[in-house]
Amino acid sequence: MSGSQSKPRHPQGFAAFSPLAKLAIWIGSVAVLAGLVQLLASALGLEFNVFLESGGGRGVLLGLALASLLVLMAIDGRPVADYGLAVGARWRRRLFGGFLAGATAYAGYYVLVVLPWAARLDGDSFSASRFAGACLAAVAAFPVALTQQIIFGGYLLSIIRQRHGKLAAVLVPAALFALLRRMDNPALLATPQGYPLIVGLFFIAVLLGVLRLKTGTIMLPAGVLAGAIFVRRLLRKTALVALDGSSDAAAWIAPGGEPIQSPLLWGLLVVVIGLCWWWMREQKLEPATAGRKGLDTGFKRVFPLSNSSMLAPLDLWIGRLVDARFQVGLKYVPRLITIAVFSSVNTILSLPERLLAPLVVRWHRVPDPLFIVGVHRSGTTHLHNMLALDPQFCTPRAYQILNPAGFFTCSWLIAPLLGAFLPWRRPMDSVRFHIFAPQEDEYVMAGVSRLSPYWQMTFPRRGAAYDRFIFPERLSPPERKAWRRHLLVFLGKLTFWSQRRPLLKNPYHTARVEMLKEIFPRARFIHIHRHPYDVYRSNMHTAREGHVVNQLQDPDESDSYQTRFLDNCRAMEDAFDRASRLPRAERAAEVRFEDLERDPLGEIRRVYAQMGLTFSPTFQERLQRYLESLAGYQKNRFRVLPEDQRARIDAAMGTYLELWGYTADGRAAEPERRKAA
Repeated sequence: MSGSQSKPRHPQGFAAFSPLAKLAIWIGSVAVLAGLVQLLASALGLEFNVFLESGGGRGVLLGLALASLLVLMAIDGRPVADYGLAVGARWRRRLFGGFLAGATAYAGYYVLVVLPWAARLDGDSFSASRFAGACLAAVAAFPVALTQQIIFGGYLLSIIRQRHGKLAAVLVPAALFALLRRMDNPALLATPQGYPLIVGLFFIAVLLGVLRLKTGTIMLPAGVLAGAIFVRRLLRKTALVALDGSSDAAAWIAPGGEPIQSPLLWGLLVVVIGLCWWWMREQKLEPATAGRKGLDTGFKRVFPLSNSSMLAPLDLWIGRLVDARFQVGLKYVPRLITIAVFSSVNTILSLPERLLAPLVVRWHRVPDPLFIVGVHRSGTTHLHNMLALDPQFCTPRAYQILNPAGFFTCSWLIAPLLGAFLPWRRPMDSVRFHIFAPQEDEYVMAGVSRLSPYWQMTFPRRGAAYDRFIFPERLSPPERKAWRRHLLVFLGKLTFWSQRRPLLKNPYHTARVEMLKEIFPRARFIHIHRHPYDVYRSNMHTAREGHVVNQLQDPDESDSYQTRFLDNCRAMEDAFDRASRLPRAERAAEVRFEDLERDPLGEIRRVYAQMGLTFSPTFQERLQRYLESLAGYQKNRFRVLPEDQRARIDAAMGTYLELWGYTADGRAAEPERRKAA
């Protein structure tokens, strides 16, 4: 091996722990959280047992297990596709095909085996209300199955396979899956009465594990499990089938009224497992990395827990829905229902803060911020992530911008739950995302008011109307006053304890420098720009792959974010150019993304020197570690722009192409401003 080749990177920290240690940490975390929940329920006088299926206890326990596991997965630092959480283009076929297979198999067992030998139909107990309740309970099969597969077929299977091979990876999680089902009555684990259910669940989990290994994703096994749970709940809740307990066949077909405990079903499962294992060994396994390029757009379109304003107050949501004339696409109804639930709960929890926080922070002086500006996809996030490592700044975090109305008091209740289900990578560029990551403050304005262009991501057919909130000159005096008040209240809460200078990144602030200077006369600005060709391509990609996670309606192709982008981009840069002539030069700095990418430390040192900021050793050490962590990151790659699109960009941004030193072939030359200097 030549000296120029890099040495392989070995896991460090938590990633280097053995699977057994990780498993022990996970079980211990769940036990502690479950104990705390149980203590709280007892203190409130509630008849609640976190280990019982009735009363919602099992659902709470499953949620605690998932939340703990997601934290461990985040600490582990591996791509989520390695855990089988890849969602590729075939996710619908796998999920719903698996659902059909699982539902057909479970129903078929009842029709072909249980009914002829050990049961009868009982139409007298059937009613419309009972059927409706059964359907509602059955629909919950999807989140239950997905959660169980994320835990047992995703993380646990993956970490065990990494060290101990395929067989152990299937058997160990399957045993845990079966044993944890008896946590409601641990005494049964020591008696023969508890064995049949454990054996049946073990065989089911083994089958699901084999399917997970074969496909490289949890989608197919989650669908199979959801289908079986769906039919099981329908049959149990409707009481349509009455088991004949006196039948000799019942002990073999459905002992105790539960087919999972049936020796006959075990035999059938063993045969199917053998066939699937042979199928897996005879054919090539699909790589677990099949989904590393990102989530399928269709999945992002229907995923219900991804709207960035989900925790906005209900009164704000009602106003936006009225403005949109309640035009919500049918496929987005689950997302709207989820929004309504989360918004309603958070409206109640955050009400005291909404009323009292403005009074508390009214006399708090906010230090003059440092603003990072530049149109979307110019490198603002990259620069923000680096400067946020500087201890002299405080910057908004994801849990704060997701819940701007209540982060001061109640985000610890809602945001972690929501954050557990958010994508770990941004949907448009796979940049790592978590609830403590630095985030832009425009989401704050959308979360507390209607005065943000980001509402057009949710209601794209109203996009042109929301565009006016980019530009202060298009706001009425009351709107400007309200915008200023919302910003100051948020920054007051953000800096209330730390008293540090806010670091704010917001592409739309590019057009608001003049108004921001009125609010903060001594504020500093860093303007970052990138080749307009790259910015245009990246924004078109973002509109397709990123905005869909927020949508409640499909955009109008003739009047959309894409069709208006170049005009808005030029207007924003023009506004910045007019307002950036500051009285003192050290209050503003220009950064070219290409230079920042080539020499990040050198560029940041230059900017700090120009603006009179202290570049501390602590910041330098953090920055170097962060840059090392980006070694494997790959940017999106796009095709060469067609000639007509390049002509449109040249017409809109030609002045800035020359001013910033960009050539028509996509290269970055020496900018005119730097030549003049």
